[in-house]
Amino acid sequence: VPRPMSRPPAPPGSPRRFGALSTAQLRALLQDEPRLQRAARLSRKFQSLQLEREMCLASNCTLARVNLSLRPRLEDGKASLAIKYQELREIREACWDKQQRLEAYLENWSPQSALGQLQAKLDASEAESEAQIEQFLAQDLPLGSFLESFCQSRTRSHICRTQLEKLQELLQKDQVGRDPAGPAGDPGALASPARSRLAP
Repeated sequence: VPRPMSRPPAPPGSPRRFGALSTAQLRALLQDEPRLQRAARLSRKFQSLQLEREMCLASNCTLARVNLSLRPRLEDGKASLAIKYQELREIREACWDKQQRLEAYLENWSPQSALGQLQAKLDASEAESEAQIEQFLAQDLPLGSFLESFCQSRTRSHICRTQLEKLQELLQKDQVGRDPAGPAGDPGALASPARSRLAP
């Protein structure tokens, strides 16, 4: 008759081993702190937890080393990003300044602005010519001085009038080109009221 297989002895600290103890022995074990700690250290669950803890510590140590090795690269990246932000701010301010100057330039040198400036110069030349004539008639200006200054003012008036008329024609052609339904057959219909004030 084969003998029944005997169960392997329970390892120290296992529940089977504690179950074989009597109540008095368990109370004595509870009062024996060193023996309890030794039994806990010898239990499989404690050993597995200890192994897992050591593996976590090793993994954390490896990650910490990797992070420390990447720290200089991170600092360099932060410094580079700060420089790029500063450059972007300067470029944006320069673009804004150039845009403001361009708008002011276009406003000062638009065809309408040039038309107004030419008209103002023409009016000033005409007023200067009339003042010279009045001074000459009142005998406040000698004939030689009158002829010299009057010819200069009339030349300026003639140049301003020619430029003004040419610019008006260009603006009228541009207006007709953009508005085909306009009175293209009547060139005098789009003439500026300033032309009616021009002296011959």
